[in-house]
Amino acid sequence: MIGALAAALVLAVAPGQAATVRVPVANVWEAPNAGHLPLDPHVWPTDAVTVRERLALVGHMPTQVLYGEQVKVLERRGGWTRIVVPDQPSPLDARGYPGWVRSWQLAVRFPAPLVVTASSARLPNGAEVGFGSQVPRGAVAATATRKLPATRADLVRTAKRFLGLHYLWGGLSAWGYDCSGLTWAVYRAHGITIPRDADAQFAAGKPVPLAKMLPGDLLFYEHPVVGHVAMYVGGGRMIEAPNSRSEVRIVPVRTSDFRGVRRFFR
Repeated sequence: MIGALAAALVLAVAPGQAATVRVPVANVWEAPNAGHLPLDPHVWPTDAVTVRERLALVGHMPTQVLYGEQVKVLERRGGWTRIVVPDQPSPLDARGYPGWVRSWQLAVRFPAPLVVTASSARLPNGAEVGFGSQVPRGAVAATATRKLPATRADLVRTAKRFLGLHYLWGGLSAWGYDCSGLTWAVYRAHGITIPRDADAQFAAGKPVPLAKMLPGDLLFYEHPVVGHVAMYVGGGRMIEAPNSRSEVRIVPVRTSDFRGVRRFFR
């Protein structure tokens, strides 16, 4: 019965129309059946998931979308739907980040204008949604969607909330973040939308000399294509989600394989 209800919700969303993510986390895949994850938010942030399982996501799961986020439906194939995510700008598609999700994870579009800025919140149906999710007005306690101050210190303070969280390739949730997922999510929670991936962030930001960077500015690495980003926190240190074997951490600013600093904040 639940499956039939989910199917009915999806069938009402035709290609070309907008839909809303109806699950706490929807994993976006490069192609249908490119991979599967345990849909348990309390499993992925833990050591129960091996490094091999994390590495298996590389190149297959480029991003995630959270509860309440709006997407545009492009096509359906079996139990899969190809979407673009307007809130995640990308040079891969001018309409938003592209990929495939399980069709039952989408619903007819509903308004969800408030962003969850608490670590988690409970919906009226008991479902737990995490930081960065979007919810309808009155759906959760007002304190869970408190607007975050738009200052450099607050950008850094928000990033530090995720210290120790396991890296997750394509991660944009409490399941884990990848490097650009962390910076994207922090900026978005403060009302600033930046591109989803590190190379696109590098291309879009305002260049700043290393000697003049300020907390909240982003540092980029790797040649010939930018493949890593970190956020400057001050005092010669930066916060980053480094790789599948590690967790979000604060380390001294590196200058090896360095590409430059970019600014998105005034």
